[in-house]
Amino acid sequence: METLAAVPWIVARGGDAYARRGTPDETGTKLVCLSERFARPGVYEVELGTSLLRIVTELGGGLKGGSELTTVQVGGPLGGFLAPDALDVPLTTAGIAARGAALGHAGLVAFDRRVAPEDMLRHVWEFAAAESCGACSPCRVGSGRGLELALADTPPGAEWKRLAHVLTGASLCAFGRRIPPTVHSLAHVYGDRLAGWEP
Repeated sequence: METLAAVPWIVARGGDAYARRGTPDETGTKLVCLSERFARPGVYEVELGTSLLRIVTELGGGLKGGSELTTVQVGGPLGGFLAPDALDVPLTTAGIAARGAALGHAGLVAFDRRVAPEDMLRHVWEFAAAESCGACSPCRVGSGRGLELALADTPPGAEWKRLAHVLTGASLCAFGRRIPPTVHSLAHVYGDRLAGWEP
């Protein structure tokens, strides 16, 4: 849909004009959806390369009621999480990847202190286990095992490291391979509160 929506603009102004938007390596624009916790939620069209910090603070207006931002989920359920001090990054595939996340569909979900990181971790695993297509054992079995570890009362430690290695190296598609980076990015944001889930 984004591509089709850009066609009238390109036809009216020309391909060269469109290619000047964005960055030299990633041209054009991107639709960014901001979740309901933002003061000004909605869909915004921005040029690729726009600072994520500007999108969150200026377009989104920060969080409703002056709540303190604790993390932003980028690009969908397996896109990854960024801490507030990591948002000064260009909205590009390469820029977001350099921070351990993925651009994906560029949706931004804001979280404040009302949401516990343990709940966020469980949600990631619940999503992974429910949405795995089941075509390969590493993802099918691994996502279920990850959920069991997330529901346990003890840090997963070495077992998570082994599971992350299998998911990353043996999953048939990007879905299974994206689970470990997503979990790692969440653990990076919350540190000791998610001990044992680090890379």
